[in-house]
Amino acid sequence: MQVVVLCEGFKDYRFAYKCLVTCGWRRDQIAFNISPSGKESAFTYVLNHYSAEVQANRNGKKKERALFVLIDADKQPEGGRENELAKRLDAAGLKPRQAGERIAFWVPRRHLETWVHFLTRAEATEQADYKDGPHRVKEREYMPAAERFAKILKGRQSLPSGAVPSLKKAVAEFDRLRRVPSKGSKRTMRKR
Repeated sequence: MQVVVLCEGFKDYRFAYKCLVTCGWRRDQIAFNISPSGKESAFTYVLNHYSAEVQANRNGKKKERALFVLIDADKQPEGGRENELAKRLDAAGLKPRQAGERIAFWVPRRHLETWVHFLTRAEATEQADYKDGPHRVKEREYMPAAERFAKILKGRQSLPSGAVPSLKKAVAEFDRLRRVPSKGSKRTMRKR
């Protein structure tokens, strides 16, 4: 099964990629659609490409393609980005995401850095800004955080106590993608 990762940036993609590979997907089963820098805001890129990716899922064999959307909530309220994604489907004349569809959302509040901060330091709030300022997440913390989260997902373990709500929700969303990936070659990833 191919998984297309639609996300805001390369750090987001690497985080999602690590989780997918650790949970059994082969590299050649993972494609990406990442916002190019400088053309439009990253979250706008994800919103603008979401409907087309959903349509691609629905046009193909549903069990052969999954869509994994990673978009920061920024300062949106709980469920705000998910509502924006739903509105994009409606505007495109598409029905809403269905319960059985392999379309998963990871929506870190405020940013992916919130999750990285929690996974590397065992504390975080969804109100603090870990992208800038005194609590800024360092570049070297992303991969250890992704590795830790990937192991939790692979082992279907509980998150440590104090996990931020958006990280807990991400565990449930990841289950929408799960299927026993076939074993095989490890070819390089490709861009869609």
